[in-house]
Amino acid sequence: MELKPETILHERYQIIKKLGQGGMGAVYLAWDETLETQVAVKSNFNPASESVDQFLREAQLLAALRHQSLPRVTDYFVIGEEQFLVMDYIPGDDLGLKLKEEGRQKLEDVHRWTSQLVSALSYMHSQDPPVTHRDIKPANIKLTAEGDAILVDFGIAKVASVQSQTATGASGYTPGYAPPEQYGQGRTGPFSDQFSLAATIYALLTSKKPADSIQRVMGKAGLTPPKAINPAVPQNISDALLKAMSLQPGERFTSVSEFQAAIEDPEFRLDDQKRENITSVPLHDPAGKTRVAGGSELASIAGSTQRKKRTRNIIIGIIAGVGAIFLCVVVVLLLLLPGSPLNIIGLRAPTHTETLVILSTDTATPRATDTSAPIVIAPSDTPLPEPTATQTLLPTATPELVGESGVVAFASDRGPDGIVQIWTMRVLSGQDGQIYSDLFTQLTFDEGDKDQPVWSPDGSQIAYVAPGGEGKGLDIWVMDADGSNQQNITNHIGDEYDPVWMPDGSMIAFTHHLRDEGSVPIYALTWIRPDGTQRERLSVDFVEWDPTFSPDGDWLLYVISAKSHDYFYFRGAFDGFASPRGFDLRAIFGEFGEVSDPAWAPVGDQFAYTEHTSLGENIVLVTYNEVQVNGVHLPVEYILTDTNAESDAAWSPDGHWLTFTSTRDDGDSEVYLMTTTGRPQVNLTVREGVDRSPDWMPVPGNE
Repeated sequence: MELKPETILHERYQIIKKLGQGGMGAVYLAWDETLETQVAVKSNFNPASESVDQFLREAQLLAALRHQSLPRVTDYFVIGEEQFLVMDYIPGDDLGLKLKEEGRQKLEDVHRWTSQLVSALSYMHSQDPPVTHRDIKPANIKLTAEGDAILVDFGIAKVASVQSQTATGASGYTPGYAPPEQYGQGRTGPFSDQFSLAATIYALLTSKKPADSIQRVMGKAGLTPPKAINPAVPQNISDALLKAMSLQPGERFTSVSEFQAAIEDPEFRLDDQKRENITSVPLHDPAGKTRVAGGSELASIAGSTQRKKRTRNIIIGIIAGVGAIFLCVVVVLLLLLPGSPLNIIGLRAPTHTETLVILSTDTATPRATDTSAPIVIAPSDTPLPEPTATQTLLPTATPELVGESGVVAFASDRGPDGIVQIWTMRVLSGQDGQIYSDLFTQLTFDEGDKDQPVWSPDGSQIAYVAPGGEGKGLDIWVMDADGSNQQNITNHIGDEYDPVWMPDGSMIAFTHHLRDEGSVPIYALTWIRPDGTQRERLSVDFVEWDPTFSPDGDWLLYVISAKSHDYFYFRGAFDGFASPRGFDLRAIFGEFGEVSDPAWAPVGDQFAYTEHTSLGENIVLVTYNEVQVNGVHLPVEYILTDTNAESDAAWSPDGHWLTFTSTRDDGDSEVYLMTTTGRPQVNLTVREGVDRSPDWMPVPGNE
């Protein structure tokens, strides 16, 4: 709830003003009428169980700590579903604001703040069990009127245990200040606070945030020695900061006290080799892994594997052009009815019905991690729907719509002008059990190739990719389901593609190709309202692209690039999709391989994606137990295709079928269909030319 000034909270605290607000709560300045002093009241209005537990843990942690450089907790209470924490109010600015306004700080001031912070951290780390802060940065250090440093905001602090890892409990980090083990599933501890403290001191002395640790792990950025930025930094302090910011915790100091001793020792030095190792690329062990805290591993980035080709590469080369727009008056819902008129305004009616015979009932192949172990086909305890290896599609009295809606939008050059336009087709199961497609209907007619059509959740609109204005490259367009009212909603310099609707239809997320830097393209996640307003860039510190939303809208899964390697990352609605997080708990970058085209199922706990190998591209289905703030739990992968020529999987509304693009037929791109067991695989388009990027029309009322 919003607390207005003069509000009396808990019959004791009179609100003075709001000091700040985040995605899950707010902080207020208040007057404690009992103790007659100013206090800070922190609220948590996020009812999620993880948030409630995290907030209570912060209260319990701070209530047990007593140190002059840490705030005291004096009260905790709950009103309705909202939690409140009362603590010391520290007037004055934080070091983040001071750094922004003044730039680099004086060496003597930084030295004094460091001593105070090391004292507080040593006290925390000496508790039984140790307490780690896990979010040390300039913005979380307040200055008293006397200029002393106070460490605040323990929102993601935790008490260490033998099994505690970042994957357990609260998760969070700030790029540039967080160590690499905090991004993945490595155990965090006092060595993590040491890294963040060193990064904070680095920023205070140079006025520059250090290169993010994951960018360094990926080999995309080196750590510039602070002395190279600010020559006034003594060599021993510069080297001490580098050692404390080593990517491998075992290479850091044994404690923050030892770190401080090196800062105070004018004779402390790193040898040239160690300095080079820290500032350039990570060290790799003979097995090709980079080991981090608690024995967890970072995926090796030593290889120079080339980025695999994706559907996006087809459309980036489209020649932009704008011609006259011919509005097509075609009502898609009418096309679902037999006998619908087809010869409307240049519409190409099919001369025959394409009958596609099911030839196979094989099932999907699970990913095998041990070649000596038996391969289990379609285990019964996973949500893989029919048909099984022994089932057949029984004849029906009348043709039935496949996938519940029976309508698929796709990109095709089957029109007389040879331009790739947006089309729809109907997919049916016939009386003899055969799958076939008909009612091929053209929705766009203007100049310029189109691609990647995606239906709005209510089926009333289609977003797609098409050329924008002159010199602006590709843009995201939206039109009504019958092809009318086409609007360019991005109209922005730089190619934009991979559109995906939020499940509530309020936003469209997409990839914005900002620029090319060397051999690495720069992609950023962006979203915008369907009417073209409220455009906002989500990606800041990383190269991110190819988004998909979970069916409840709580998670945004996407691809992050790491020096010619592409992994899954995700963001959550709980913080407004602000924080990128590792998705696969099994390793810091996951074990899904080289990935693209993620597509979350509309029902059930599963998603599909394209896996890239040296042989080509195949569709993989993943089932899982659940997704939490730390990542996906208990994923099991099933390889659905094996021709090394598939991509762009899309789910039917009932979650039983997948359409996808395949180039298995002499290199021609075709739209195929299969069940979620991987068989049968049916060619729906059967022609020379371009047919690709399918997306299934939702069923109204299911969104």
